[in-house]
Amino acid sequence: MEKTIHIYTDGSAIRNPGPGGWAAVLIRGSKRWEISGASPWTTISEMELLAAVEALRSIPEGSLVELRSDSELLIHGMRFRVFRWQRQGWRNSRGMELQHQQLWRELLRLNERMNIRWRWIRGHSGHPVQTRVDVLAYQAARSLYVQQKVAA
Repeated sequence: MEKTIHIYTDGSAIRNPGPGGWAAVLIRGSKRWEISGASPWTTISEMELLAAVEALRSIPEGSLVELRSDSELLIHGMRFRVFRWQRQGWRNSRGMELQHQQLWRELLRLNERMNIRWRWIRGHSGHPVQTRVDVLAYQAARSLYVQQKVAA
């Protein structure tokens, strides 16, 4: 059985900001499972980060992980920028407070407890698992959006 857990994540938001959804597909050997959730008022960026956080929280610490996302913010942030942001007191290169700081802190904590390879995958490129995770994230956002419209 393959030890690596392959994770595909995506985030979605209707009206950005607005109702949002996140999703992940996790694959280990022949086992595959899906998780998703929604937030009533958020951005795509926040949902992209939350998808990775929730996926990583759902697996045991010490896992060998390959996480793929179409979010350049997430992948580039975790591969190249997060340690600099941490050294700079969670401020960006212009000295402004980093958005979604708690999610970045949690990703860094999870990164330290697992062996994660952060990989970018082109969105909407026809990759079947990335397409599925995109649909799940949108469905989570859309479901919440419809609930809000009905309640209004």
